[in-house]
Amino acid sequence: MFAALQPITAFAGFPLLLGLALLTLLHEDVAIAVGASLVSVGTVSIGVTAITLLCGIVIGDLFIYVLGLLSLRISWIRRRTEGPMLERCRGALQRNLLPTLVTCRLVPGVLFPTYFACGVMRVPFLRFIAITLATAGVHVGLLLTLMTSSLEAAAIQVQVIGIGCAALLMILRTKRAQSVVRALFARIRAVLEPLLPAALRDALHGSPTPRAIALPGLPVVPAGAPTIGWAERIPPLLFYIPLVAQWLALGVRYRSLSLPTAANPSIEAGGLLGESKIACMDLIGPQARQWAAKSVALVNRPSLTPAQLESLASGAGLSFPLVAKPDIGWRGIGVRLVRDAADLRTYLRGFPADVKLILQEHVAYAGEAGIFYVRKPGERHGRIFSMTFRYYPHVVGDGRSTLRQLIAADPRASWKADLHHEALADRLDEVPEAGRTVRLSLVGSSRVGGLYKDACGHVTATLTARFDEIADQMPGFHFGRFDVRFASVERLAVGEDFRIIEVNGAGAEAIHMWDPEFRLGDAYATLFHQQALMFEVADACRSAGAQPLTALELVRYQRRQQTLLPLYPASN
Repeated sequence: MFAALQPITAFAGFPLLLGLALLTLLHEDVAIAVGASLVSVGTVSIGVTAITLLCGIVIGDLFIYVLGLLSLRISWIRRRTEGPMLERCRGALQRNLLPTLVTCRLVPGVLFPTYFACGVMRVPFLRFIAITLATAGVHVGLLLTLMTSSLEAAAIQVQVIGIGCAALLMILRTKRAQSVVRALFARIRAVLEPLLPAALRDALHGSPTPRAIALPGLPVVPAGAPTIGWAERIPPLLFYIPLVAQWLALGVRYRSLSLPTAANPSIEAGGLLGESKIACMDLIGPQARQWAAKSVALVNRPSLTPAQLESLASGAGLSFPLVAKPDIGWRGIGVRLVRDAADLRTYLRGFPADVKLILQEHVAYAGEAGIFYVRKPGERHGRIFSMTFRYYPHVVGDGRSTLRQLIAADPRASWKADLHHEALADRLDEVPEAGRTVRLSLVGSSRVGGLYKDACGHVTATLTARFDEIADQMPGFHFGRFDVRFASVERLAVGEDFRIIEVNGAGAEAIHMWDPEFRLGDAYATLFHQQALMFEVADACRSAGAQPLTALELVRYQRRQQTLLPLYPASN
């Protein structure tokens, strides 16, 4: 690709390319024809020509979209874009955005009014730019290829292809055509699937569980349910690229890339990253402390004696077993159950010196959930945006297989087999009796293979009211996730018998989207919605006087967290 771009570095060729890009603003197809002519006579390479044309077309499309947005500043236009009729038109346009933008790319004379209308009706910017970029890329690539191969036949070929594509899009919008296509794909899949390797077949079906997953306090996951979704199979660096793009777009819109650090003014960095976990727990006021697990912080110093540790724990109302965890953590790294004083001393010896950690009561409730709560500044009531049940990683003994074999046979446990082998190195040859559930990790994080299931359907008005009461006791908290343990789904629904074990701020995710039954598009839709809501809440906090961190301050928080994570002892 870089070889194809070399000609653009020549100053003499720059005015020519600039003129070609500007020509797209007058007429795209004429500009493509001129570009094809330049390629044919060897003036510029096809790679540079394609990129120049694509940039010119996309910039022109964005210009039209922005014109539509700016037109709303004219009062008589703004008045005419309000009302029930225009709302229905806006909804219809957003539902049919893809076929609309593809069609106007193919049909002459309708592109300008359509793109202008997208701006006027506030079509989501990211959807608009993504579809525009894709359609422009196909348009330029197809026409440029055709025209450089045969200029005389190009016009007829383009017309035939354009009419054919438009007709195909119209046909595919009918329910009959959609059902035929679905049936066709089902038949193709039925023929090809038996020929695929077993591992790939399992992946297509989400690696179904061979047995029902039944853990105390949680709903049963039936046998055959998927355990690994497509979102988890994508490498994280690739998975989060669309979220980074949206973050940049939202940063431009709200004039601050670090705005989310103002979402929770009472939490350092807004809870985006590197915040103190004990400080977040301490936000919960005395009237709501009954819903929070007892916790106390200490700095790990070599001079600490067993008597001092015992005094510190008892003073906070704690007794063994305890949960020890870093004050600045991430996804359960360094979290460990310590059963007695000797166990705690062993943990502290492996913990970095002069770094703060938390001792917390071990909540005996069996169920675990992540409850994402949102309330904008000034609102009397908030809402539970997301609720997720966490199924901790485990295997069930059969009386014959070793722990190593059980991990290998379980689709979810084998997904993180290396972590489990490291944590249970001295137990891998153990043979659990039939029916015994062996917990593989204290934490239920997806990092160690925990299974997340969407629990939004279990959110009740009573539960929401309970978290309104808790948030009332947390000044400056507006956006974040409560990690809780609870006795049963029924008791949680009425806001009883649960304990908050961690409070997370703006950096938390609405983790129900990791449910393996979620389609990839639905997962992204959830995260896009959450991120947009985060910026909206942070903007409201900024208007109320909160100040976001600077980029340099945010980098310092990130570096502090990333420096500490590798130093923590392994979880158990």
